[in-house]
Amino acid sequence: MFVAKKRDGSYFSLLDCKRIDELERITKGESFYCPACNSALLLKQGQVRRIHFAHQFNSCTASSDPESPYHLEGKVKLYESFLPYNQPILEHHIPNTNQRADVYMETDYGRYAFEFQCSNLSAADFNRRTKLYEKEGIHPIWIIGRQFLVPQDRNVSPLKLSPFQWRFLQRPSPQSPPFILSFCPKRSMFSYHRPIFSINSSTTYLNSQPSEHWLEKPNFIKQHSPLWKEHFLHYKKKWRYQYSFYKPHQKLRSYCYGKMTIPLSLFPAEIGLPVSSFYHIHTSLIEWQAWLYFDSIYQAPTFSLIHLSSVLKNFRFRLKASDITLRDLPLVKAGSYEDAIVEYMNVLVEIGVLKRETPTIYRVLQMILPLSSLEQAHLQDRLVLESLLRTKQSTDY
Repeated sequence: MFVAKKRDGSYFSLLDCKRIDELERITKGESFYCPACNSALLLKQGQVRRIHFAHQFNSCTASSDPESPYHLEGKVKLYESFLPYNQPILEHHIPNTNQRADVYMETDYGRYAFEFQCSNLSAADFNRRTKLYEKEGIHPIWIIGRQFLVPQDRNVSPLKLSPFQWRFLQRPSPQSPPFILSFCPKRSMFSYHRPIFSINSSTTYLNSQPSEHWLEKPNFIKQHSPLWKEHFLHYKKKWRYQYSFYKPHQKLRSYCYGKMTIPLSLFPAEIGLPVSSFYHIHTSLIEWQAWLYFDSIYQAPTFSLIHLSSVLKNFRFRLKASDITLRDLPLVKAGSYEDAIVEYMNVLVEIGVLKRETPTIYRVLQMILPLSSLEQAHLQDRLVLESLLRTKQSTDY
């Protein structure tokens, strides 16, 4: 940390000292204390880390000690990047919640606490700290260190996103696209990463756009020829040939064969299609759409009606049974998993399986015939996906 209290109760920031001799003069004979817990602090100087304060014993609930050199540098660069906007405060202590924001700033749009996270944090702590900020009317802006999102500070796609990394996904309003915000101290550069498609529960393609300024809205480039298409078709083929026989899919495999009288490896090609709100659901696209399709659509007679309320009811049953799981996204304030279900139903309309009679009622237009071989299934996967993508040339995928 860089900000401490002196004996007289005034605050002192190491960033105010530009020269070593000035620092030595101010700190000589002085004692420094933590603004949050009032325990004594040590002044540390080293060859790797910036000069900083640290607790002698790591017992402060508002502290993130020990802080890595990357974290210390990132806090300073974040603070400096906000100087043109307003009057940012480095390591601002919030007494009511006993939190210390890496950078705090008040603007015409509201109060903001910026948290630069460079180490793993449990879901409970992430959610608790987020709710405490919100309780105080402060907007928490969680920023992940870029090197902890993109290996070796390079733009790599697809990425394997852990549940911890997914928690950084933000969507403050329905008008905002979902994005993960990262910051690179080396270049003092922000990056907005929008998830556009997940191959499975972790492997995700991101549309990444750099930005020198936090308030600069990202201009996500439309991808008319999706990079993930061939990758996903290969994954879907492997899922049929290999993954469908894995132990975790035993329940879905038994249900498919027992109720639908087809092997899981020959699931319809209409299962596993892109939807914009996929990120709400942790379970992989193929799995949750398989449960939905088999529960509500596959055996429905031609020209029969399907009510969205029944589809949602069946889906909630699968959630309760833990056949499908949702993602924990505390920073996503708009939309829900139900959006992904409606989008999938609308995708089935676009490829001619269903017809929308009303916003909540669909009519079955065709019975999906069972596939006879894995080769035919792989061919149909490509034909159905390419047909869908031709109708979505103006979308992100």
